[in-house]
Amino acid sequence: MRILYPKKPYIASKDITIAQALRLIRENNGYPLNLINKDKSLFGVLSNGDIAKFLSINTDKSLEATKAEEAANHFPVVAHKNDSLETIELYLKPENIKSIPVIDIDRNIIKVITKEAPSIKIGEYTIDNDCSPYLIAEIGVNHNGDTKEAKYLIENAKKAGCNAVKFQHRSKSLYSLEDINSYDLGTQYILSEIERTYLSIEQLAECCEFAEDIGIAVIITPFDEVALDEITESTITIAALKIASCDLTNISLIKKCGETKNPLILSTGMSFEREIIKTSKLLRDLMIAHAFLHCNSTYPNPVEDCNLKYIKRLKKITKTIIGYSSHDGNEIIPISSVAMGAKIIEFHITRSKESLGTDHRASIEVKNLKKLVESCKFVNLSMGKSTPRIPSQGELSNRISLGKSYALKNNKKKGERINNDELILISPGSGFNVNRKFELLGKKLKKDLKARTLIKKSDLHYDNNVKNKELNNALNGLLKIGYKVGIPVRYHDFESLHQIFNAKMYEFHMSDRDLSLSCDKYIHKRYENVDLIVHAVEQYEDGFILDLASKDNFIRKKSFKELDRLFKHIDKLRTYFKKNNKIPVVINPGGFTTDNFLDDKEYNSCLKRMAISLEELNKLYPDYDILPQTMPPFPWHQGGRSYHNVLTNKNKISDFIENVSNNICFDVSHSALSCGYFKEDILQHINIMKNRITHIHLSDAQGQNAEGLEIGNGVLNFKEIHEQIKLKRNKIYLIPEIWQGHLNEGEAFARSIIRFYDLIIS
Repeated sequence: MRILYPKKPYIASKDITIAQALRLIRENNGYPLNLINKDKSLFGVLSNGDIAKFLSINTDKSLEATKAEEAANHFPVVAHKNDSLETIELYLKPENIKSIPVIDIDRNIIKVITKEAPSIKIGEYTIDNDCSPYLIAEIGVNHNGDTKEAKYLIENAKKAGCNAVKFQHRSKSLYSLEDINSYDLGTQYILSEIERTYLSIEQLAECCEFAEDIGIAVIITPFDEVALDEITESTITIAALKIASCDLTNISLIKKCGETKNPLILSTGMSFEREIIKTSKLLRDLMIAHAFLHCNSTYPNPVEDCNLKYIKRLKKITKTIIGYSSHDGNEIIPISSVAMGAKIIEFHITRSKESLGTDHRASIEVKNLKKLVESCKFVNLSMGKSTPRIPSQGELSNRISLGKSYALKNNKKKGERINNDELILISPGSGFNVNRKFELLGKKLKKDLKARTLIKKSDLHYDNNVKNKELNNALNGLLKIGYKVGIPVRYHDFESLHQIFNAKMYEFHMSDRDLSLSCDKYIHKRYENVDLIVHAVEQYEDGFILDLASKDNFIRKKSFKELDRLFKHIDKLRTYFKKNNKIPVVINPGGFTTDNFLDDKEYNSCLKRMAISLEELNKLYPDYDILPQTMPPFPWHQGGRSYHNVLTNKNKISDFIENVSNNICFDVSHSALSCGYFKEDILQHINIMKNRITHIHLSDAQGQNAEGLEIGNGVLNFKEIHEQIKLKRNKIYLIPEIWQGHLNEGEAFARSIIRFYDLIIS
């Protein structure tokens, strides 16, 4: 269950169009939209099902012109302000109800409760069980009462990549007026430290404003209700409130913090489990968005007291997002908490552990902060998900090259049938694997077949599974819309695939070895009405990877040398195809690093080198239209992962367009992976570069690394992608770049072309 405060994308005006409503529903992961009147009262609820039902009856209605209120459910199931959590859970029990608006007596929405897995939103960052950990740099009292020191720590937290900084605030009325000399030594020391490090609310506001200006969120721990009033009545903008361990049972303070409608983060140090359970029930009953942090409240705490295994139990007993509040002063422990499931990591930071004060020894020095942040994200990335195992993208590549497929032990003649005892397994695994043996047994050969040669589908008497009529209809229909569609080919399969597809364009994907082949060995006639596109080699057999932006002059020079070899080869290949002034050549232009993304300064230098290289190539080879393609954040190089720094997120695409004159190959799958990682919208990417797109690599995608999927097997909305492109030229080239799409006579290519056409004309 997830508790949300009424805001976009769960709430919208009833006056928006159905098209706008659909976009918001997709933005909130398919959960219904709550439509409100001008006075903010609830009008109704709109789901995908409501829209489908409305359009099935009103077939003449336009998505762009029809208001959402026409399709809405005017009598939705709602909860009321004073309903108990148990009542709301009963409302949510039916399978067809995914969310419930909670309304007050005036029908104003005060909360939205959904069936989503627990999460908490701090500022614009949604923390759930699949996100990268939210990292809070606790400044606490380590500013030593000096706003300059506080700003120094804020600035370093931002530079290191933390999501938020946290301060503490106590009112002057917090402590008893009893003579301080009557307190025990420990309390006397703490009180004197608080006095020494005190920041007034005005000074605190100054620090928080500085944090807001440099773009890092602010979280504050109020230690008493007066302090909370001072915070809320000030100019401070906060992303969340933190309840200190000492106040986990302070029901009055917790309730008052909840009334501010800010999410609450609660530390559990010094607490008994029964107290944690009691406060957890209170927060659930009050329906306050919250998270708990496992914590040991000693400064610094001994390593044997960290008890990180409790994080999993804490998650089980509270049924919410769990994190870790670190007082250990050791980078390894908060990093390790990520592996135990902590999604919010809080750690004190300091300029020096040797500074005067209670918390410095339990803190992380700013010089080590960036490494801590990177390591937390790295460990989280390595955790993955506990879903059923499927091979990763890199494994799929190795599965082909290292896997095994069936071949014949001995030569066989055309017309002979294949028997079980004649089969052997050899590499690579691009043919019939052990799970497909039944497809071979008893089949007749179409031609003579030599021993130890992989058996291909085209070698056997099969019914043609490619739907020729549908395929031709899709190819012709897409051509009328403005897409000249082809498929990716290699020398060895070009003519066989041409017999099936009879396309108007082919994109030859070149390998290092292909450049030493003779074209006439594979192409036996001229194709005067067929356009040629070439995909340049990226990775070479000696391990070299093309990089036009490398800092290493040797690598850039070798990249030019290899491209010259490519263009000389294409000079011969192009004579077999339609005469065009310029032959498009798709390249992965480089700009990658092996250990992390570049910082802003290094990135700008990288982009400048690439721009210079591309302009030089444009002058050297005027008969070719060099098309850099959009890239994923993590390209696979020589079986391992790298980091890409150019043509990934929307800012870098915009930078590229401003600095480089080349047109672009829009690789839909690559861009989708970038959007998944950078949390961006692919439609915005298209809008930035649509005047430069002359060629499209089309495939579906999901998450941050599942690319090259068949159309419909991922999460992309291809109708919206098509509409956003809004073709302005006579034609845009397009190929389905599907993983292993060439197998089985190009079945996956054909299916994706047909599906794409069906989707965009529906």
